[in-house]
Amino acid sequence: MNKLHLARLRQDIRALKARRNILEHIAMQHHPMLAASFLERRFRPNGPVACYLSIPHPKNSRHRYVRKSQVDQIRRQTSAWREFSQTLTEWVRVNRSIERQLREIGAKRCRKIDLEAR
Repeated sequence: MNKLHLARLRQDIRALKARRNILEHIAMQHHPMLAASFLERRFRPNGPVACYLSIPHPKNSRHRYVRKSQVDQIRRQTSAWREFSQTLTEWVRVNRSIERQLREIGAKRCRKIDLEAR
């Protein structure tokens, strides 16, 4: 492997590590979260909006009505959860990419061993 290709791989890894640091910073923020999805439903055309929490449960999900006085607070908390889970998903993807490139560097830097019988 030539030095130019190794330098390019190292540069890519540095960029991925910087992205991983940003993602870790986002994931470590101190925001209250609700591990649920926020749903807005209309039961009649042009009817009022009813808000629900969709809470994951082992075999299905449960819905819980959200009072109008709590809508803004619940929306912020579920939004924080969504951002956290998406950030964590991207963090895993970036880590895999870093690992793959580091393994490639290690494999390219290794010398070949001759296993011929003498």
